[in-house]
Amino acid sequence: MTASPTKLDLFYDFHCPYCYRAVDWIGGLGGDVVDADYRLFALEQVNRDPDADGWRLWEQPLDYRHYRDRQDRRPLAPFLAMANVEAVEAPDVVARFRLGVFAQRFDEHEDITDTGRLAHVLHEAGGDGHRLKERFEDAAADVAARVRIATDWEDARRDFLVFGVPTLRLEGAPRPYYLRLEQRLTPADGRAFWDRFAGLLDDAPYLLEIKGAERATED
Repeated sequence: MTASPTKLDLFYDFHCPYCYRAVDWIGGLGGDVVDADYRLFALEQVNRDPDADGWRLWEQPLDYRHYRDRQDRRPLAPFLAMANVEAVEAPDVVARFRLGVFAQRFDEHEDITDTGRLAHVLHEAGGDGHRLKERFEDAAADVAARVRIATDWEDARRDFLVFGVPTLRLEGAPRPYYLRLEQRLTPADGRAFWDRFAGLLDDAPYLLEIKGAERATED
């Protein structure tokens, strides 16, 4: 009998390089191995107001000022784009767009707060870039996308105080797990690592944290 795929949530932020590696890894495993739900989680919200009592990312205008004066680190535009793309595009287009935004941020070093660039990434992924631009101007679509960002945040923080990304929440696991990969994995390495990772969680449900030490810099 073929085992059912593992259901999991993967919380991510487009401005985190470790999320790029995790999304690429999980997506490369295939639907027969994992049934992944990709959830939006803003590091800016954690750094600015982790309880979301006063400042809420999902209530800001697109041209809001980043609290550390780093406009290129604002996640709202790519989050809104992602929520809109997921609402109207096919799953394969959605997956290519998600990785495409990461590639723009970390491989091409482009500004992913630019809505025109995001529309171009969607076009390159096989989607409708013009429709995405229209949805940015559509009040109902904007409200729905912002609700999605708020819902993902609240879901991440409801039972466990998710503090960073990438965080994986596997169905049946006792808690979510924050995980960082040193590099992107090949498909073969990704599957081998998944088998070890999932097996460890099955064998050691009491595991709370494993963290490798940073390499010392040479003088």
